[in-house]
Amino acid sequence: MRRWQWVSIRGWAYTAIRVVLSLLMIAFGMVKVIPTQFIAFTLPSEMLVPLGESSPSGMLWKFMATSTPYTVISGVVEVLGGLLLIARRTVLLGALVSMVALIQVSILNICYDVPVVLTPLLMLGMALVVSMPWWSRLIDVMIRNRDSPALPRTPLVADPRLRRAGVAAHAAAALLVLIALGANGINQYRDYTDRLSELDGVWAVDGFRGDGPRWVRLAIDDRPASQRVVLLRDNGELLELDLVVEEPESQIRVGDSTLSYTQPTPDTLRLAGPFDGAAAEVDLYRLPLRSETRTFR
Repeated sequence: MRRWQWVSIRGWAYTAIRVVLSLLMIAFGMVKVIPTQFIAFTLPSEMLVPLGESSPSGMLWKFMATSTPYTVISGVVEVLGGLLLIARRTVLLGALVSMVALIQVSILNICYDVPVVLTPLLMLGMALVVSMPWWSRLIDVMIRNRDSPALPRTPLVADPRLRRAGVAAHAAAALLVLIALGANGINQYRDYTDRLSELDGVWAVDGFRGDGPRWVRLAIDDRPASQRVVLLRDNGELLELDLVVEEPESQIRVGDSTLSYTQPTPDTLRLAGPFDGAAAEVDLYRLPLRSETRTFR
């Protein structure tokens, strides 16, 4: 193979890696900019799962879900790295930003036993490849303390119009990813945050009358993305049941049981009816969700 052919193949491969990395970084970041990647752990039902029973990866997801600003900032950094890879003048900066973000993600995934380990490591390798032409110059400036010559410009395509068309196509693909994931993220965010009824939330038991184990906490998910009940009883049992709210009849179906409900105030709830083979009457009061308070529980 002639030298010019090898240089051309290497140049096209380098460009392909840069474009793919750019789009992947944008996609990786958008699920955090619109914070949907960890949003399932903000549901009321997740508030009753004992922290000690969480897997290492579950602990990491809860850590990220606890602070929406931190999640959004992490996503902005990843998206920024992808966008900087589009223009030739900012390729190195985009590669360095992407490397910092991917090193953090890779360390967290490995140390917290997250199943998805290979993808961020491959992306990190791609970022190293993209930054490779500048390695010797970075070493000159940062370690050897000497001036470094500018990177010679050797355009892959001689025609400037074709080069501009390539940059425009890359930018259009990035914009398409931003719009598609942004629209999907907004819809998913609404599904996880829109409350279908006032019953949605975490409730503490104020009074319990009936047979069987006493109720301690009740979490109700009544949202488009999740409709379920998690019940904690004083024997340590944690029940997870499907939920159907019938507002006109003021009833809820919890698993195989049907309970009537009343709300004297928005922050109090009374349930009555047969549950788990025994009659029960429960008075509850609302607890603030983790996303609504900075108080540690």
